[in-house]
Amino acid sequence: MSAICIRSLLLIVLMVHSGIAQQGNEKTLSTRVSQKRLLSSVRELVAIGPRMGGTPSGDKSVRYLVQRLKTLGLSVEVVEEPAKLMFINHAWSLRVDQPRGLRNLIKREWLGGFSPSVPPSRSQLELWPLPEDVPDDSIRGKAFLLETPISSKAYLRLVEHGATCLLLGSPYLDGAYSDWAYITDLMPSERNAIPLFNLSFNNALTLKKTLEEGVPVVMSFSSKVTIAPGAPRTIVATLKGASDKYYIVCAHGDSDSGGPGADDNASGVAGVLELAHVLNGMVRSGHLPKPAFTLKFIIWGSEIYSTEHYVRTHQETLENILGVLNYDEIGTGVSRNCIYFESNDVEHNEKLLRTLEGVGEEFVGKKGFWDEATTNPSQGGTDSYVFLPHWLARLDLPEVEIPSVTVFTGAWNELKTLPQTEGWSSKAWQGHPDSVVVDYSAYYHSSLDIPSRTTEKEPFNMVWAVKAVGIALLRLAW
Repeated sequence: MSAICIRSLLLIVLMVHSGIAQQGNEKTLSTRVSQKRLLSSVRELVAIGPRMGGTPSGDKSVRYLVQRLKTLGLSVEVVEEPAKLMFINHAWSLRVDQPRGLRNLIKREWLGGFSPSVPPSRSQLELWPLPEDVPDDSIRGKAFLLETPISSKAYLRLVEHGATCLLLGSPYLDGAYSDWAYITDLMPSERNAIPLFNLSFNNALTLKKTLEEGVPVVMSFSSKVTIAPGAPRTIVATLKGASDKYYIVCAHGDSDSGGPGADDNASGVAGVLELAHVLNGMVRSGHLPKPAFTLKFIIWGSEIYSTEHYVRTHQETLENILGVLNYDEIGTGVSRNCIYFESNDVEHNEKLLRTLEGVGEEFVGKKGFWDEATTNPSQGGTDSYVFLPHWLARLDLPEVEIPSVTVFTGAWNELKTLPQTEGWSSKAWQGHPDSVVVDYSAYYHSSLDIPSRTTEKEPFNMVWAVKAVGIALLRLAW
């Protein structure tokens, strides 16, 4: 046998052996992902509070996460960021005093962020906007029921003429907010004079009908809050590789609505923790060698704000980032059992997304994996976008082409159909090849984004997200 034939045979043997080893690593990773650990992480995070960056619950969450990551044996850094105005809703009350038959009506309401503290108070409720011929002095001493968010101009007018509080009904969306509140905030300010209470759609509808029937409604309410500057803290845990070039696996650590935030985004944080646990454990146990590239597991103190701080402080070395894999809302989905990889309309995301797409197609329908998987075009609104050139340009930073994607199982609060980007029709997608139906969360930014309503209903979503990103990283970083 010639030397060339021997070399060719050895190369084939090595390739087959490498493929078998890779399959073994992927199987080991998949079996080590723990649904029990993921659920426990979400429950413990939600029990801490809204975890807003720069607040006591945010700081408590940081301590909890640092302990978890250090226990894994990872190098952990906590980055304190510039302070910004934050709010803490300590307590509130809202009840219908009259008519007596509606005294137990108000449930699952939520105090809007940046509402002021007010002592126990009683006010007659009116519908807003008032008829044009009603004089401004009729506003004094009244509470007002709103059907849509109020403008800053209208808020100032109500304050100027002596209104006492605002009640905002949630939007009507099929399958969402019927009996729970969509959470909205007032403009960030220490000077807001009257509080905003968010109500469910049904509660607001009952109050509206009662008022329209000419029945007087009297509300009692109170609020206790703190509004002050606070410094978010971001956690960076490092699994050192042979190269200083690195991949980021990340999630925002705050409930950016100020609500319980089980799906958005304790689920994402749980995903980062679990993937760090599994990959680092495989390296420490010898199942995996040291990665070729470094992995950084990052939990942002405050969505977008902290990511912007990161790129600003790393602007000289942004080219070292090989890719960003961001978890946001991996805990629920209403209509499909699908895992989504976003954004396929960004050209330099192709290698990263083709790897994720390949994982999606290879494992679809297998036991312990997703029923569907697809890439999808950009939707915006999460941390991965801060790493893209247009956002870097907005921050006057070098427009480095950093592959940056978000992994999710449900987004926003209603079903959306998007035109699929040309050339990106996944074999793992069961819908029309030219469009993507993006699943949603019925509890998005709401008073009932709690484990029992979201992550505990479909805990396999989190498992899928960890497996998908983990397998992709085995193919990219080892």
